[in-house]
Amino acid sequence: MYPNSIQTPSLLSRILSLKDTIKWGELLDGTKKTLDVISQAIPIYYQVKPIVSNAKTLFKIAGAINSNSTDNNDNSQANTNTIKKEETLSSDNSPIFYL
Repeated sequence: MYPNSIQTPSLLSRILSLKDTIKWGELLDGTKKTLDVISQAIPIYYQVKPIVSNAKTLFKIAGAINSNSTDNNDNSQANTNTIKKEETLSSDNSPIFYL
């Protein structure tokens, strides 16, 4: 009708032209590979998540274990000193009971 008007293709014709340019086999292969990676990563995430969330607690426990081991060494040395003192104090032949 109008000599200067340019007709643009309709939406339906653009979608139908995409049908020829999309390689469906490659698209499906890429989607399958992506889903395979995701299916392997999800279990790993659920296994590592508690470790990461409890890392602070693990460091606190390790610190408590290290501090208690030095306290126990001091206590055990004090106990051996008292036992030796008891042995030297009891000069009679009565039995010695250690508690």
